[in-house]
Amino acid sequence: MQYEIISLQPLRIENSSYSEALSLLIKDGTVEIKFIEFSLFKQVSIILHGFEDKRLFLKIFTNIYEIIKLLFSENKTLIIGAAPFSIVVFLLNKLKLKHKCIYYTSWPYWDGKKYLEKIYFASQMTAWREFLNGTISAGVTKASCEGVAKYGAKSFYMPHSVDTDLFVPASHKTPSDKVRVLYVGKFLRIKGMPLLVNLIKKYSWQNIEFLVAGGGPYEKEIVRLQNENYPVRYLGFIRDKKELVSIYQNSDIVILPSFHENFGIVLIEAMSCQIPVISSDCAGPSEIVDDGENGFLVAKNDEAGFRDAILKLEASADLRNQFGRNGREKVIKMYDVKEAAMRWKNVIEMVHHT
Repeated sequence: MQYEIISLQPLRIENSSYSEALSLLIKDGTVEIKFIEFSLFKQVSIILHGFEDKRLFLKIFTNIYEIIKLLFSENKTLIIGAAPFSIVVFLLNKLKLKHKCIYYTSWPYWDGKKYLEKIYFASQMTAWREFLNGTISAGVTKASCEGVAKYGAKSFYMPHSVDTDLFVPASHKTPSDKVRVLYVGKFLRIKGMPLLVNLIKKYSWQNIEFLVAGGGPYEKEIVRLQNENYPVRYLGFIRDKKELVSIYQNSDIVILPSFHENFGIVLIEAMSCQIPVISSDCAGPSEIVDDGENGFLVAKNDEAGFRDAILKLEASADLRNQFGRNGREKVIKMYDVKEAAMRWKNVIEMVHHT
C-alpha cells in the first residue's frame, strides 16, 4: 500500500538524513511525499540576501496556496517540523483538527527554560500543550522523546541516520607523519569555534595537524592561522558527499566542541567511517558517544579536557582503531539509514490506520 504524506517544514531539507530515509520509502513505493514550507518570511529573506535564486519567489506563493488547501481539506497525514514554542503553533492546532499529525523534533529542552523562538503571547505555551497532547511525535533523541511525552505526546525514537554503505572505513589512508584531527561543520560560536581556534593557537602540537572543513564567520581566522603556519589546514566547504567521505577516511580523529548540539550528525558520519570522535557533552552527542568506548565526551567549553582527549588518542593507534571499530558497530546497529526508513514506515502505517 502506498501512503500519501505531506512534509510541512520551515525550510527546505532535501539533504538531511530525514529526507534520505523518506527517499528510500519513495523508491520502494511505500510513500508519496509532497514538501511544503511554512516559514515564509525566512524564505523571502534568504532569497533577498542572494542565497537562493529569485525565481524561487514563485515557490513561496505555491507554499501559501498549499497551506490554504490544507486548512480546507481533511484526513491527510502530515509530518511537521516546527521550532518548539514557535508562534506557528496556532496554525498547527488548526491543522491538527483536520489531519493526522506526526511532530518531528530534536529539541530536548521542553522544561521551558530555553527557547528557540520569541514568545509573543502567553497563550503560545498553552497552545503548544494543546498541540502536543495526544499527537504522535518522532524524536531525534531520547531526551526529545521524553520531553514531549511530558506534554501528552505519544513519542517514538527516530534518530538521524547515515548511509553506512557510503560512509565506510578506508581501504587505505593517505600516508601522513601527523595525526589528523578533523572538524566538519559551520564555523559558528555555538559550534565551539572559539575553543577550536584556541586549541590550534595555544598549544605546541608536535604530531598533530588540524583539518577544518566548512564555512562561516570564523573562516578568515582559520585561513589566517593556516597562513601563519599554525598546524591547521582549511579544506573549504564540502558539498560532494563522496569527497566528504574521503576526508573522513583520511583523518584520524573527529572533534565536535559545540556549546549546544541537539544531535551531531558529523559524529555518526565519522563513526560510520570507523573514526574515533571527541565531543562536548551536549544533549545529542551524550547519547551517541559512549565515553571511553567509541570516543571521548568532554565538558562543554573545557579546553584542557579537549587537549587531553586529543593527546590520549594521538598517543595510541591501537586505541584509535578500537574506538573506530566500536563506533562503526554502533552506527550500523542504531543509525543506519535503512533502519531509519523502517522506523518511519512503521510510524506512518500506525498513524494512517489510527
